[in-house]
Amino acid sequence: MKKTVFTILIAAALVLSLAACGSAPAAQPQENAAAEAPLVTDAPQQSAEADAEQPAAEATEAPAPSEEEESTVNTVTAYRAGGEPVSLKGEDGIFTTEDGIVYYLGDDGMLRARGYEDLYINDLAAKAAAEGTAEPAVARQDGERFEAVIVMEGMEETVNYEHIRNEALGFEMDYDYESFSRSSEADRERFVLVWDDPANPENYLELSYSPESAEYAAGAISEALSAEYELYRDDSYMLEHAGRCIYINASSVKGGGYSPEHVQTVYVIPAGDGCIVATEHCSLESAEGIGRRFTYMLHTLSLIEK
Repeated sequence: MKKTVFTILIAAALVLSLAACGSAPAAQPQENAAAEAPLVTDAPQQSAEADAEQPAAEATEAPAPSEEEESTVNTVTAYRAGGEPVSLKGEDGIFTTEDGIVYYLGDDGMLRARGYEDLYINDLAAKAAAEGTAEPAVARQDGERFEAVIVMEGMEETVNYEHIRNEALGFEMDYDYESFSRSSEADRERFVLVWDDPANPENYLELSYSPESAEYAAGAISEALSAEYELYRDDSYMLEHAGRCIYINASSVKGGGYSPEHVQTVYVIPAGDGCIVATEHCSLESAEGIGRRFTYMLHTLSLIEK
């Protein structure tokens, strides 16, 4: 009996020993996998952290915008009657002096503020206004082309001009030949915006001679326009080379109920016993830009003998 029990115990010990030996190799891969796992998972984690930090570093190093990029305010120089310069800052036709006076740029090229003197955008015109005389025009040949600088919306712009001389109508002037096409007839000169229909233009400057006096012609023009428009009239407007003239602006519909489709500005310039009548005609949306170009052209006009 004792021998049988002892044999059973030995057999059980052998079984347990074999079981232990069989399970050891299976545990080894798990230990190796556990030991190597951080090497596999850490690399992507470190790369992601580095990538996440990179944009923040770039944003910190980006240069701050300069003061010029943050501001679109322009500085312009205007002139009091007599030629004294005045510095203003602003944009879109609204400018402020160093003293805080707000000026508005008119279609006639004048800067105006209620209760203050008008300012000129041209120093020669300002001097001529103070002296009551026009500045002599620069002598140029008919057809001569040259460059000049004008101010559009507070920014200087170089313009290509051509000088024309019309002895039949009694004047000479310069026109922007890149922006306008010229049509010359026996009784008129017309300058039409290059992309307008020449046969039926919206934006044009037309000049003609009238044998009537400037006062009479201005009265007839005012009466005709006043049937539809509220008028602004200045009987002492000064052109740089042609001198004093009568300025009539029709840019507001009678009664003020709605805006007109077109704006008309007329300059009646005394010329001996008669007058030169210069009419600007612009669509409302083009009046500020195209009208300003016409105004610059008219400031080059001077009278000659017919």
